[in-house]
Amino acid sequence: MERKIIITGTSCTGKTTLGKKLSNELSVTQIDLDDLHFLPNWVEKENEQFIREVNEAVDKLNDWIVTGSYQTVLKDTLWQKASVIVWLDYPLHLILPRCFIRTFRRICYKEKCCGENYESLHRMLFKENMFLWILKTYWKRKQRLESWSNGIFAHKKWIILTNLKEERKLYNVL
Repeated sequence: MERKIIITGTSCTGKTTLGKKLSNELSVTQIDLDDLHFLPNWVEKENEQFIREVNEAVDKLNDWIVTGSYQTVLKDTLWQKASVIVWLDYPLHLILPRCFIRTFRRICYKEKCCGENYESLHRMLFKENMFLWILKTYWKRKQRLESWSNGIFAHKKWIILTNLKEERKLYNVL
């Protein structure tokens, strides 16, 4: 069975964490889109370069798990190659506390994220407020994925998780 899996959803749903767990469990390489997208100092790659690097990464592999969003940027490339879409469709009351905890953990413990970058209190509060980003994009992404799952990507296998307990069922279907 071909395992070309995209794990997508709103920011702070746990896409990367779930991808790492599945990667270990299934012995399939995981690629995190945020690591490919960001250069040092939070500089974002140009879309063409990002798309090229994502395609180069997955084209080397028979099976893969890709974690991240970038849905509209990768719709015509990566999404075409995927066989399974795992959508973490969690409610805001779960996502927002996770965002708070994850961000402060990264700040306090100086954990790298998104390539070689680090979160900062200044960035979180003023420059790139993740809470506002989630609120701004949540419904738009939800509508997009609902549309895609019933439309242009209806032929793909969709696994839609609406709570954390459902993650266990992934191991039975992948």
